This record gives sequence, C-alpha cells and structure tokens, in this order.
Amino acid sequence: MRAALAVLGAMFLLVVGTLWWLKFEPHAPQVSLLSPVSALGRKTPIDFDVRSDAPGLRAVSVRLQAGGTGYDLLSETYPSTSWRGSGVAEKRLHVEADLLALRVPEGAATLEVYVDTYGWHWRSVAHVPRLTVPVTVHMLPPKIELLTTQHYVRVGGMDVAVFRQSANTVRSGIEVDRYFFPARTGYFSDPAIALVLFAVPQDLSADVRPRLVASDAAGNRREVYLPCKITPRRFAERTLVVDDGFISRVVPDIAQAGRLALSGDGLKDYLFINGELRQRNEARIREVTAQSAAVPLWDGAFRRQSNAAPLSSFADRRTYTYQGGVVDRQTHLGYDLASLKLSAVEAAQNGVVVYADDLGIYGNAVILDHGLGMFTLYGHLSSIAVQPGEQVKTGQTIGQTGQTGLAGGDHLHFSVILSGVHVDPVEWWDSHWLHDRVTAKLTMFPRAVVTSGAEQNEQTRP
Repeated sequence: MRAALAVLGAMFLLVVGTLWWLKFEPHAPQVSLLSPVSALGRKTPIDFDVRSDAPGLRAVSVRLQAGGTGYDLLSETYPSTSWRGSGVAEKRLHVEADLLALRVPEGAATLEVYVDTYGWHWRSVAHVPRLTVPVTVHMLPPKIELLTTQHYVRVGGMDVAVFRQSANTVRSGIEVDRYFFPARTGYFSDPAIALVLFAVPQDLSADVRPRLVASDAAGNRREVYLPCKITPRRFAERTLVVDDGFISRVVPDIAQAGRLALSGDGLKDYLFINGELRQRNEARIREVTAQSAAVPLWDGAFRRQSNAAPLSSFADRRTYTYQGGVVDRQTHLGYDLASLKLSAVEAAQNGVVVYADDLGIYGNAVILDHGLGMFTLYGHLSSIAVQPGEQVKTGQTIGQTGQTGLAGGDHLHFSVILSGVHVDPVEWWDSHWLHDRVTAKLTMFPRAVVTSGAEQNEQTRP
C-alpha cells in the first residue's frame, strides 16, 4: 500500500513538475517602444514590441490615463492553439487612436501598456502595466500664415513661398503630390518667418495643387493650399539608337567604375545601367543634396558653360531603339552642352563642392551646393579639379568635359537640383526670372544676418 502511494505521489509530483516546467514563465513580459514618445496629438502613431516567453501572449491592451479617466486605445487577444497557450512569443503593435473622438482632455497624461500571458507567474502580471510613459496631450495644430499671395510655376520649374509659422512647429514645407520641399527658418530676422523653395517636378501635371504643411512634435498637422498658377508644358521627344559599338564602349567602363557584377549580355547589361543604375544614381543624388547651406551662396544668375551649344534640353523624353525595336524609355534630367573636346568646365555660381567622384550614368561628376537647397551637377567629366568641401567661385574651372558614363561623345551634362529634384536650368540662367521669382521674395523682410557672398560661404560651411 505504501509503495503504491509512493508511486502515485511520485507520478503526481512528476506531472505537476512537468506542467510547471511547461507553463511557468520565469520573466515578466517585456514592452519596448520603437521610438520615444513624449507628446500625443490627435492621431499620433505609436509602435511598440511585446515579448513573452513560452507559452505565449494572451492579451495586450493600451490605455491612456488623462484627467482622472482611463481611455482604451487598443486591445488585442490571442486565442490558445493548444493546452499550453497561444505560442505567440513576440508581437509588434501599432496604435493610432483618435484622441479627439475619444474626448481625451489636453494636458499631462500617462500611457500604459498591459500584457497578460498563458504562463504561470509568482505574481499576477495582467493588472500591472508593463510600460508606463508620461506624455503630454496636445491636439491643436500649428498656425501658418502665407505671406506670398501669388505663385507662378511652369511644370519643371520652381518658385518661392514665404510664410509665418507658430513657435510649436517642428516640421514645415510644401508638398507637391508625392514630393516634399522643406521650409527654412533663421534666414529672416523674425524667427517666425520661414521660406521654402519649391518646384512642380517635370513628371507631374499642371493639375497638381501644392500645399503648405506644418506639424508639431505631437504630429498635429495643418495644411494650406497655395494660390498657385501652374503652366502646363510639353517636353521634347527624342529617339536614340543604341548599337553594339556603343554598348561595348560604355558598359565595361561603367561596370568597372561602379564595381558592378553584370551578366555579360551586352544589351541586358546596358538596359540595367540605363534603368536600375540610373535610379540608384538619383537616390545617391538625393542623399548628397539632403543638406544645404542656410543662406544663398549664389550672387546673380547662374552662368552657362562658355561657348557651348545645347545637344538636348531639360526633361527630354527619350526612346531607345536597338536593331530597329524600342528597348527602353527614360527622361533626361538636365542639359547636354557641347563645346571643344576636353573644354574647361566652369562653376555656374559660387558654392561648395559636396560631391566629386564617379556617379554611374553621369560618369565623373561634381555637385556644388549653392545654399537654400539649390545644387548644380556637372557630369561626363574626363577629369575633376576640385575636392569635397572646397569653396568655388563663379566661372572657376572644376574639371574638363569628357564622355565618361552614358555619354555618346565629349560634352557636359548640366543639372540644376532643388532638394533632390531636377528643375529646369533655363530659369536660373535668366537674371530677370531670378530677380522676380526668387530675389524679390528673399528680400521681403529684414535678413537675420547680412553678409557678403564670400562671408556667407565661410559662415555656412564647417
């Protein structure tokens, strides 16, 4: 009898021990925010990760304590898939509740995250918040007042807007469809006045409606549509014949310069360079032009390459044919200017070198920062005469023309770029356009610091 009881006791202890081993969760569930949260607006997004040891999560809830009341922002449950639990050990959750609809009062509040699991614990975890974050609820968006009342833009061209924004603004600018052009503060003596250079990119229609936007730290956002007249435009169409001779000349050089692993099929590799590599190069240009001097470094209209004739114009729509058939279509973002072979390439205006290296389809290239988001690019160079960080003057030689990259012959590819977006250089070659559309608006209000072009160059670069 005693032996039987002993066996039963041992079996009981074995079963209990096994259950304890399978169900006991030695560590409390963990909650971590993906990014810090200190202020909540009407619909501020909050993302966080929840982790728990096996046997998995049972429920997660997010609550906001404000004004003595709890407001439920999210609640999820995870049904068990076996006797052991749900098996859900990790979960990434996104919260974007409408605090205005929930009637949450503004002011100090506390964000709480509760987690329940299928595991056994020494103490209950379901009723104790696993994450507590003090926050401030603020749902009034920033104020913005447009100070420039009329804007005239051609598709592919640009303009300037000046506006006043409230002190709680942390991000502002102009959205044109999917493009964003950031505003700049500190240029005028009144810190509340901001300016933004914006464009209607060449791949958009004249029907787009640019809008001035401003948001605060809590994500509250205000929009104001610009009074803007956009002139439609039809760009030139060109057909370029690609042959085996051209492919065999340009593809190996570009592959070697960019350390590209290509297939060995000449046409296939050319199409990769003309398409995929072109996109990569534009992404690199956006990276390089993401930061700009806080003041204009230019002094007057931009200079066009001396004694150079245009081979193509801005935003040409190019169709590429091979052995009589269409193989590709691309848009040419800039001007091709040809003079004598190995001609000196001149800086279009005062600026700072931000790039001087191989750039894929552009070959050897130089990019200059002219301030306020304005840049110029010089491509297909045979040689480069400047270094990144170097300050250059208008007309200074920065290299020599060539046929590196996707160039059919010796010439200069010249682009004007605003905040990563190619715009029509013709406008910046025109002193009257520059005065009416840009300079007049930059002188609407007193400047914060009035310096010469050279002093500006010194003060706005490390």
